[in-house]
Amino acid sequence: MKIIKRRHADYYRSPAVGLCDCGCKVQLPNFTNTCPKCGTDYNSSGQRLGPREQFGEETGEHWTECL
Repeated sequence: MKIIKRRHADYYRSPAVGLCDCGCKVQLPNFTNTCPKCGTDYNSSGQRLGPREQFGEETGEHWTECL
């Protein structure tokens, strides 16, 4: 994912906007951010996350607890 917009002004921080591999723009304000077009999950830095079925695998949590 390529970060295409990040802006800081005084104490207001607008979330980064990334460009998904499918070409859709994705806002990145949260820990988990989902592309509205293809459903790929990204973190707030624009890194692609693994499948949701694997969320919490190391800790024994269900993936729905990690969102």
